[in-house]
Amino acid sequence: MVGETTLISLSRLMALQRRLDVAANNVANSQTTGYRAKQLAFQEYLKPDKPPEIGEKPERPLSLVDAALPFTSSASGAFRSTGNPLDLAINGNAYFAIQTSQGERYTRDGSFSLDAKGRLVTLEGLPVLGDKGVITVPPRAGEITIDPSGRVSMQQVELGKLKLVSFDPGARLEAAGGNLLRSAQPPKANAGSATVLQAMLEQSNVQPTIEMSRLAELNRSYEVASKLLKDSQDINEISKLANVPE
Repeated sequence: MVGETTLISLSRLMALQRRLDVAANNVANSQTTGYRAKQLAFQEYLKPDKPPEIGEKPERPLSLVDAALPFTSSASGAFRSTGNPLDLAINGNAYFAIQTSQGERYTRDGSFSLDAKGRLVTLEGLPVLGDKGVITVPPRAGEITIDPSGRVSMQQVELGKLKLVSFDPGARLEAAGGNLLRSAQPPKANAGSATVLQAMLEQSNVQPTIEMSRLAELNRSYEVASKLLKDSQDINEISKLANVPE
């Protein structure tokens, strides 16, 4: 039977491993356009008491670390001027809507371009959505302008308006690959006071120095927890041997 010390150690190791994975992913994305740092919030879980047998003392609840609740930092990254009219950033808490084969996805990465069909697309070639569908630019020379509200125009002719969405503060945004996000909760069509910045890109909001320090601290904690787990397992084995009848 697994002892309480072993269960607690295993629970802590699993929590630390998840924190390590998240911190390492943040560091790896410190230069990713529009990336927002991920964090984990853990909840305490009290293992249910076993009903005591007659003559036994009731067991005290066992405190373990429950599954982590992931969340995304809402802080914006710094804005960088690029001079490219198709590079876009959002000033405010909103996201670009992107069309994928799995449904609508969201991003803060405005590194857009035009494909062979004249569609505004992401770096992966996924269409950027407007209020009335995919934004398409006709094949003629002209300067593309995008105003703060997201209206896309060429030679003073409006081509569409970018679909900007926002989420309730408690909404969970999960990574969906390719710097995209998804949410089980539907977005709000109103992006509030968010505005579009043309020829700008939002840099990652990850602070590399802080994340590297956190990563080093988590590694040390993981090593300590691993040693405690091994020690508790060794003690359990010794106890079993001591209880073997001669």
